[in-house]
Amino acid sequence: MRRNALLSALAVATSLSCIGGAAAKPLAFTGIRLIDGLSAEPVADAVLVVDGDRIVAAGPRMAVAVPSDAEIRERPGHTIMPGLISDHSHVGIVRGVDIGAWNYTRENILAQLEAYTARGVTTIMALGLNGAIMPEIRNEAHAGLIPDADLFGVDRGIGVPDGGPPQAMVRVSPDQLFRPANADEGRDAVRAMKARGTDMVKLWLDDFGGSVPAKMQPSVYAAVIDEAHRLGLRVAAHVHDLEDARAVVRAGADVLAHGVRDKPVDPSRC
Repeated sequence: MRRNALLSALAVATSLSCIGGAAAKPLAFTGIRLIDGLSAEPVADAVLVVDGDRIVAAGPRMAVAVPSDAEIRERPGHTIMPGLISDHSHVGIVRGVDIGAWNYTRENILAQLEAYTARGVTTIMALGLNGAIMPEIRNEAHAGLIPDADLFGVDRGIGVPDGGPPQAMVRVSPDQLFRPANADEGRDAVRAMKARGTDMVKLWLDDFGGSVPAKMQPSVYAAVIDEAHRLGLRVAAHVHDLEDARAVVRAGADVLAHGVRDKPVDPSRC
């Protein structure tokens, strides 16, 4: 049995969202389809046993000893799997199809974390465009005070004056995005993000198909990456074009937040 791979990582991929706080007695889900994150294939007719807020056993029915006092919940046709991770989300700035700073509210963020959880996503990385309430909600999520997906995030993120991300598209307030004009301001932005406990640094290197007049200059993104690494932070770069991706990786970026979308990528030149 590979129970360690499942500890504290339960997500229910169907409507099986019935595990809440600590149970009075063990709870055994039987007849399930189990994806444990290690096996090559899902385990059919499996059993998963929860005691309090811990998964204590998981595997094929014949291999799992169910405690005699356990409550049995037979769930054929349901799947249980480790929680999914979304490593590039933007919580709060969208409500329905509307985008803007006015959507960045506690109510909207919590509703979105709840929606993610209902779909088996238990950890979220909010990759930029976050407002002043982000640290508070993130800390509550880490402490288990919010009964939904855990939340990590980039503080504001670093864009370009008159450039990406286009204000006409994202419509964020000044406290949701830095737009440094030079390398020194880029370093200042990183230090401000670090002071608020950001989990990463995000920058935008893209002219959005020529729809904005400016793209982040190499001196700025090099300074941002250098300062972030000096402070122990990784850097994610929004890119679109192949040459930008190559340039920002050469400068030390740790993550490309999008794939290349302007031309085919020659694997031999990556």
